[in-house]
Amino acid sequence: MFGFMKKSAANNSQQEEEQDRLAELSSKKIAELESKLAINPRDGETQKKLMLEYNRALTVFAKSRRYRNEIDPLFVKIDELRNVVRKSI
Repeated sequence: MFGFMKKSAANNSQQEEEQDRLAELSSKKIAELESKLAINPRDGETQKKLMLEYNRALTVFAKSRRYRNEIDPLFVKIDELRNVVRKSI
């Protein structure tokens, strides 16, 4: 009768693990793009990719309990990147 509750708990655990994995991948991609941008701050293509990844990461980080505390620093990074883009235009 209450079998649906047990399946739901196991399913939630798998979903949380998947969200954590996606958040970790996004975090690694961000670190890679940030290091690339540090080498060449005027690289417009890297700026675009990084902004897209930041926006994707907001959604993924919000769903991940481990990365949820990274959302506020991510907004700061987005603002900094916008300032870099404005200066390079």
